[in-house]
Amino acid sequence: MLRGCALCILVTASAALGFVLSQRLSKRLGQLKILKRMTLFLHGEISCARVPLPEAFWSVGGKVPEPFREFLREVSEDLGKYSGSSLGQVFAEHVDCHLRDTSLTQEDRARLKELGDSLGYLDKAMQLANLEAYSRELDLSIEELTEGLPAKKKLFRSLGLMGGLFLAILLF
Repeated sequence: MLRGCALCILVTASAALGFVLSQRLSKRLGQLKILKRMTLFLHGEISCARVPLPEAFWSVGGKVPEPFREFLREVSEDLGKYSGSSLGQVFAEHVDCHLRDTSLTQEDRARLKELGDSLGYLDKAMQLANLEAYSRELDLSIEELTEGLPAKKKLFRSLGLMGGLFLAILLF
């Protein structure tokens, strides 16, 4: 009886793991789309409104959901303090702090840090060019993830369930 309950829990847990991993892929796609919107908003703030970066981050922070809102607002606040740190350092610190628990991969966060490095010290034209380049990279990531999303989600769910069943048979 106890063994049967343990096997049921094992199968259920592994199936749940497969479903969680498939949901994480969908969540990553949504967060990449938010990053894309964020870069478009920053592009508009820098090119049309011609505001300084701290104000642009604060303004864009009001247009995106959490945790990106808090991330941008705190970057803006830290830049306003004039602590002697560069934008790249402040940006990287807040990426690590606020975006660590998101569904973004390590590679996604590294590219975002690179964007922060490139925004800090260049003129407006180069900042806009870097935003456009980052936006194109996001487009490629979104397209690549979108193409394989249904198959990968199905694979994760199936592997979770099948792995649990395999372990249950193996342990029985």
